[in-house]
Amino acid sequence: MELTKNPPIGIVLQKGDGNSVRGILSQDAEVNMGQLLVIQDNDRISLGRIESFEYINNFFSEDSELIRPLTESAEIYDLLSSSTVTRANLFIIRRYSHNSTPKPGSLIRMLPEIRDEDLPEFYGIPGLCGYIKYGRLAGSSIPLLLDLNSITMHAGIFGETGSGKSYNMRYLLYNLSNIKIGEKEDALPIILIDANGDYSDFTYTNSDMLRGRKWIKRYVLRDPLLPNDQRLTIDLSLFSPRDLAEFITSLKYGQTGGNALQSNFLEYVLSLHDQKEFNFLLGTTTGLENLKQEVSEVSSNKELGFNYSTSRSVQSALEIFKNKVVNKLSLVSPNASLTENTLELMWRSRGLATIDFSADASPGIDVTTKQLIVSYVSRITYNYLTRTKYSGSQRFIVFIIEEAQNYIPSNDYPVNANLTKDVLVTLATQGRKFGLSLILVSQRPAFIDKYVLSMLNTFFFHRIYHEDVRYVMSASGGLPESLSHALTSLETGYVIVNGLMSSMKSPVLVRIPWDSRLGSYAGSVERVERVLTTD
Repeated sequence: MELTKNPPIGIVLQKGDGNSVRGILSQDAEVNMGQLLVIQDNDRISLGRIESFEYINNFFSEDSELIRPLTESAEIYDLLSSSTVTRANLFIIRRYSHNSTPKPGSLIRMLPEIRDEDLPEFYGIPGLCGYIKYGRLAGSSIPLLLDLNSITMHAGIFGETGSGKSYNMRYLLYNLSNIKIGEKEDALPIILIDANGDYSDFTYTNSDMLRGRKWIKRYVLRDPLLPNDQRLTIDLSLFSPRDLAEFITSLKYGQTGGNALQSNFLEYVLSLHDQKEFNFLLGTTTGLENLKQEVSEVSSNKELGFNYSTSRSVQSALEIFKNKVVNKLSLVSPNASLTENTLELMWRSRGLATIDFSADASPGIDVTTKQLIVSYVSRITYNYLTRTKYSGSQRFIVFIIEEAQNYIPSNDYPVNANLTKDVLVTLATQGRKFGLSLILVSQRPAFIDKYVLSMLNTFFFHRIYHEDVRYVMSASGGLPESLSHALTSLETGYVIVNGLMSSMKSPVLVRIPWDSRLGSYAGSVERVERVLTTD
């Protein structure tokens, strides 16, 4: 591996404290905060990350009496250009076969091109097996290697609208669908909660991009229109009477969480039945009518403490449940379309199952019903992975949840998520033991429960809102000050990667390569004037 092929772009001026050095870079060197540079101290080679930089000029400063006449001169730009350099502070993140800090006079170079066979030496890993190439280190053509063996330690992808977050998720999905193992293309099975239909093309027009997969399905809540569409149905016997009672009453009262007395009443009635009966009781018109009659009869028993008014409210909630979930969505079935058997098929076929919550695929679905579905998927996935693990057969599944704040909200986010929060906390804390990788995607990480956020061990940070920076730093264990300041101004298409999956083992700035088949960095937006003139 030859890291000193490129010509020098600067020199080290002085050592700082610990692992830091200060250098001067040529005016022609285009650099970014967080970018990596090669530092050569005779035969000792190090990698340094740019922590900060500023442009300086010997003849132009705030204190100079020359400022006014210079700025009035037409030749000011030529003068500044000819004498401006970049002063940069670099932090040493890797040393190659030495332990020293570069001395003043050491040469600074851009990262060179590196052959695939030299990547293990560059990253200090035994080989490429078990790693995937991800993007390019900023200012270079060198891919960042992500360690697949660390994916079960969970990850988060965060960025504001237009930062490239969704494009990055599509790019990561592509990489996890084309894993090179020897001469074979393989993939990790993935369940994806698709909030806005951003991945439906992978089921059809771009399915050929996912070469390692032999099974791809899109689950929808309407009549299937295309061959790989499947109407989603779920099995309510996985839920406790308490879970279903809270869900049904919250459908009536919205995200306030429902009425406690009515939830207790319905929980009592449901607890009189075996959970295997729930699909009939709550999934059929006959069962619901029988259940409403039973609610009425229970209210007449004064010893139980329930009254007629509460009974009528519970019956009203059951009617709303029937209209929204049973009649409109046909969601409940004892023969669910997504089961543990489906997950076994996914494993053997390295499948991709997207659950499409977009208006096209699931018209009229509300947040509460989405939570019921996410809770169901979480339960069958956890049950499947624990069962196979204890039977001696290891399985791996990646579970990606977009708009994660709707399912694991922080105290600052006005969503009641009792149905999903506990089970997702279990997945975050216990799932890794059984082969589950949880990947949370959100525009607002500050609206995600901090405890769950702390369970994530790899972070992909795009540009985020100012209000989120302190929260993210607290929950994730922090970034260097230079990169934390850069979080609010990252260019679209760039991402800071930090955590166990990164082979650099230090935060790095990565550029995601453009591929038209993956869409646009910032999403496809129709031009307003074109719509106005054609409508």
